[in-house]
Amino acid sequence: MHIDLMSVLINWFPMLLLVGVWLYFMRRAGVGGATKFQATYLEQIALQTAALEKIAATLEKRGPN
Repeated sequence: MHIDLMSVLINWFPMLLLVGVWLYFMRRAGVGGATKFQATYLEQIALQTAALEKIAATLEKRGPN
């Protein structure tokens, strides 16, 4: 059985191209996407912490019921 290298490359080219495009977009999305998400996430946590601190301070002023 003789396998021609050119026919193998031609047959596998669409799959290799698809994997290459997928890797390109995954790297491109990971460059700014992850850091932007982390910044937004940390900002939300800071806002939530501030709100919880305000609630805790209000409850401490009230004293036990």
